[in-house]
Amino acid sequence: MISIIKKTAIISLTTICSFFCSSSVVAQSSKALETIFAIEALDLATADLKNAKNAKKRINSLSQAIQSYEETLAILRVSVRDLTLQQSQVQNVLDQNENEIMQLLGVLATVQKAPIAGQILHPNGPLATARSGMIISDIVPILQENVDQLRDQVMVLKQLSETQFKAQASLKTGLLELQNAHSNLGRAIANRKDLPKRFTADPEKLKILIKASDDLEAFAASVQSIALNEPSVSLPSVRERKGNLNLPVRGKVLRKFNETDASGTKRSGIILATDPRAIVISPTAATIRYLGPLLDFGNVAILEPQNGLLFVFAGMETVYGEIGQVIPALSPIGLMPSQSIEGNKIFKTQANIYSGKLSETLYVEVRSGAETENPLDWFK
Repeated sequence: MISIIKKTAIISLTTICSFFCSSSVVAQSSKALETIFAIEALDLATADLKNAKNAKKRINSLSQAIQSYEETLAILRVSVRDLTLQQSQVQNVLDQNENEIMQLLGVLATVQKAPIAGQILHPNGPLATARSGMIISDIVPILQENVDQLRDQVMVLKQLSETQFKAQASLKTGLLELQNAHSNLGRAIANRKDLPKRFTADPEKLKILIKASDDLEAFAASVQSIALNEPSVSLPSVRERKGNLNLPVRGKVLRKFNETDASGTKRSGIILATDPRAIVISPTAATIRYLGPLLDFGNVAILEPQNGLLFVFAGMETVYGEIGQVIPALSPIGLMPSQSIEGNKIFKTQANIYSGKLSETLYVEVRSGAETENPLDWFK
């Protein structure tokens, strides 16, 4: 009996105890707590989505609620990812040490079944019995401490699992409400009658221009030619705000200005990796010069914030507004695709290198006259 306890104690103190020392229960609980805070924030953002459809300024309210939800959703996704990783690590360590843990529990159960005096009798006499008693008195508390720590780790694993389940439930509810918000936003924009129109588009010139354009650059250079009845007024300058404008969509820079891609192609803009169905916002007040499908770029929006300056956004699945409209700052101009779709793969290369969720790409170009400028000089 004593030899078994000694052997198990050695195993416990080298493998199991080292495991408990390297994995902090407090750290695991802290991550679960962070995720709970993120769940609460997402639930509040979901409530804002519900309330926005009844707001007086529905379009602004829905746009802001959707943006807030997307930001909160991104935080929760990171928390859930970290939570899942920690849960897997804890489970893997417990699985790897299963035999040692079972021996530990078995020995402790055996020790606790019979009176301690009956377990320490030694055939070599009283002196050996006394020594055995001293060994057991030293080992049993250590074994009990390891068992207590094991219990705490199992409780943390249970907490992580329960928190992950709550997060998934909040995500499911929130995503359904987000779909409703997208639908409400589309209807609100379709019913909008209060925006001025700076010009009307000549449909014949537009068809000719689209057919004659081999690339986005050629189209953007000539897009102003489709305007009819446009007054010769100057738009206010936005150059003093250069460098302080928000990016049109929440995402990460996938490819920089004039950076060569895997095929050796250089583009006069940047590529942003985004979430599916991410909302695209106009960074400033602007005239819509073009809105619709173009070549293999998906849906394209070309905005003119001031005379001679164009912001080009390409790769959207849904677009909002009409050619010629003057839209205020932070107006929604479209949504990214829900999934990677055929006919819009020109910017898909390595779109998911940051996250499995950042699977869509928006191309952003800034044109000043005949020259292209680095969009990262314009946007924060």
